[in-house]
Amino acid sequence: MPPRAVKRKKLSEPESPANDAAATTYGDKHAAFTAWSKERGVEIRNAKPAQLPGRGLGLVTTAKIKPGARILFVPEKAMFKPDKSVPNASPQAQLAISAMKACKATDSGMSTWAATWPTDSDFEHSMPMRWPAYLRDLLPPAVEQPLRRQEEDYAKDVEAVRDLLAAGGYSEDDFRYYWSIVNSRSFHWKPPKGKAGSMVMCPFIDYINHAPSGTTCDVFQRANGYEVVADRNYEILATYGAHSNDKLLVHYGFVCASDPKTPNHDDDIRLDHILLPALTPAVRTQLQDVGFLGGYALLPATNELCFKTQVTVRAMLLTCNEWEYYVANGEDLGEDHSGAVKKFVEPLLRRYWDEASASFDCVAQRRKQMPAEAGELALLETRWSQIAHALQKLLT
Repeated sequence: MPPRAVKRKKLSEPESPANDAAATTYGDKHAAFTAWSKERGVEIRNAKPAQLPGRGLGLVTTAKIKPGARILFVPEKAMFKPDKSVPNASPQAQLAISAMKACKATDSGMSTWAATWPTDSDFEHSMPMRWPAYLRDLLPPAVEQPLRRQEEDYAKDVEAVRDLLAAGGYSEDDFRYYWSIVNSRSFHWKPPKGKAGSMVMCPFIDYINHAPSGTTCDVFQRANGYEVVADRNYEILATYGAHSNDKLLVHYGFVCASDPKTPNHDDDIRLDHILLPALTPAVRTQLQDVGFLGGYALLPATNELCFKTQVTVRAMLLTCNEWEYYVANGEDLGEDHSGAVKKFVEPLLRRYWDEASASFDCVAQRRKQMPAEAGELALLETRWSQIAHALQKLLT
């Protein structure tokens, strides 16, 4: 066990320029931002930001909404777009640089919006990319690959803008903060008439929290802006995509909690780290040739192994003709081999269940001993619990 960590410094919220009087005019930063958004053409109908127990800041309705009724609309003119000042940088880096320059310019008026954003300290405690090694060592194996990809993307973006940062007197910490803002709060805008699209930020819609597919309001891109249509009279939720909790943790710094009896149907439990080592070199080559090497998962919502996993295990068990028939038709030729598949994967899944249970116990113990990292450890505890429950359900 590592020594008790020194409490990491909590950074202050972004400063507001002295000549921007919007926040003081309205007193509350969220009321100020609501007024600021409306001035720019954002339509807000029966909705307001609110602190939600256990979920932080979100958007709630203030009256019953008829099914299909518009609740929010952000016109294109209200969107924040990149200025393309770094042509060789990624769209995310371009938008991050543009947001950084606008927020630090005292005459841009962006501070009213920026005052509602997460602080750098929020990212430090929620994003695994910012965690120290002793916390990252507690992450599930499936998080390793998307986290490494995110770090590689960030490193490329920093290198692409390094000269611009130096010329403008900006620090890498400045850029990293706005890169994180864009990473968690951006949309893709595709203008009509074949014009080039770009990453953008949309005021007020960025209050909306995530929920799994099928449990949220609808968000549409119209010809002239983004529209939110809701039919519920409680927290307004949108889906950021059909993302697993591993991806949500890496990119957004949270996981969707769920009852083991009703798991999140967007979630999956990745199995590459236990299944790939069990494959022979010949089977690995066979699977690579047809695009089935890697990406294996247990699907908690249906309590079954994904099709790629079924194909892969059968590659170890069946004749070539039997395997090719299953790949083409999704069913076995003649005899049902699902029992043999379960027998093959069961010891692998049991080992992973042992690992998940031990990791859950370790995280729970450290959570008691390391109050400075309680938020990070709570995320890890939730994720390991979900993994252990899903594995246990499949094994019983």
